[in-house]
Amino acid sequence: MFVVNGIPVAIVEHKNPKDGGAIDRGVTQLRRYEKETPELIDARAEDWVSTDCPLRIADTYLAREGMWKLPVLTGIINAPTLRADGSLLNQPGYDAATGLLYDPQGGFFPAIPAHPDRGLALSALRFLRGVIETFPFVTGADRAVALSGMLTAAIRRSLPAAPLHGFNAPTAGSGKSLLVDIASMIASGRPAAVIAQGKTEEEMEKRLGAALIAGDPLISIDNCEIGLGGELLCQVLTQPMLKVRLLGKSLNIEVPSTAAVFATGNNLTVVGDMTRRAIRCTLDAGVERPELREFDRDPVATVAATRGDYVAAALTILRAFHLAGRPQQTTPLGSFTEWSRWVRDGLIWLGEAAPCATMEEVRGADPKLEALTTVIEQWHTHLGSRRISVKEVIDVATDQLASFHGRADFINPEFREALLAVAGDGGAISGKRLGKWLSANQGRIVNTMRFPPDGIVFGISRWRLRGSSDEAAQSIPPASNIRPFPHHQG
Repeated sequence: MFVVNGIPVAIVEHKNPKDGGAIDRGVTQLRRYEKETPELIDARAEDWVSTDCPLRIADTYLAREGMWKLPVLTGIINAPTLRADGSLLNQPGYDAATGLLYDPQGGFFPAIPAHPDRGLALSALRFLRGVIETFPFVTGADRAVALSGMLTAAIRRSLPAAPLHGFNAPTAGSGKSLLVDIASMIASGRPAAVIAQGKTEEEMEKRLGAALIAGDPLISIDNCEIGLGGELLCQVLTQPMLKVRLLGKSLNIEVPSTAAVFATGNNLTVVGDMTRRAIRCTLDAGVERPELREFDRDPVATVAATRGDYVAAALTILRAFHLAGRPQQTTPLGSFTEWSRWVRDGLIWLGEAAPCATMEEVRGADPKLEALTTVIEQWHTHLGSRRISVKEVIDVATDQLASFHGRADFINPEFREALLAVAGDGGAISGKRLGKWLSANQGRIVNTMRFPPDGIVFGISRWRLRGSSDEAAQSIPPASNIRPFPHHQG
């Protein structure tokens, strides 16, 4: 027995490896351990007989949460991997150092070299690149993201955090999902089980939570049609443990967040804080119907047929880099230091482009950042560094020319449009929404400019656009909002 998500469980083997499972689809599933057949003495037979465990004993045992003294199971893998210390986990069974249960399920995995060097790692890299050589990567950094997806999937259970790997193309049928399936095939031996993005953040959180509870080794958010973001998704990528709600119950349980997270979409965009948590591979076949292209082999079937070789290649690269001392190639990526030290630096060490080079493009495509940039530009043009209230800002943006032909023309139409984009309400600029938007973006630097709050006068907040290097950009102490009491001399 083990403890998973705070619940005692037993391992149940599937007769059909293709069946789904609660912790690792196609391998095993976990179920609540409620009944067993211990040996008890039958007074009449004066001998040991098998019998079901009395429900009272099972209930009492289950109620003693925190007293079970059972090993904690953090996940199930069905391929060798590396531990956080760089050692190889390749012995079937429970690994106490990681909390992982390795079940190869009859798969063949060649021996990983004990002391691979850079030359062997380069050979392994060429092998991995061979299966994706026909994909229309726009740049070398885009190919590096695809390679990073393979390496990350192979060791994600041992990493405290890893960025989202996004796969983008201007047209459907370019091969985005195939690249995700290749990484999933390496990690689990199956194509990726996908979830839909959903129309709201609440829908997305429910689907992510269910995937985390199930213990999926790889989560693929497929065919995203709106900007990808949300609090839970950000937490999934950076936090090793999360509390998620069980569907249909008002109960939160703590689960490990060790799934590799991927996303696909035509013109895929990520928004808000997700822009620093995602790398993105862009494919462009340069044809109107990329799905009609013909190739001499199916890359996913190729990996499936010799999966062990691809797992061995990925681990050889990472193991060789570890034995070389994991020399730092560039500044570690914030929130993903270990991933940077293992995967990103390992690829750069072998001469690949930096997968994180795609992050600036991701950031530039963020519609929220684009809206903020536009407001800052228009604010600077029409207001400069004036100290001003939200109402005064709206007055300037909606000021109109005197009209003699029955139609009013706005003096600053571009400024008005910029504010409507962030605080529009039925065709008008909402002061309440604009105030909330300024508060949400205060202090954020864009093109060396930012909006710090600039005090309160008579209960009304004041704002000022300042340069980030200006010492005055720091918030000044709030002004008094109480009128001076007149003193009378008598």
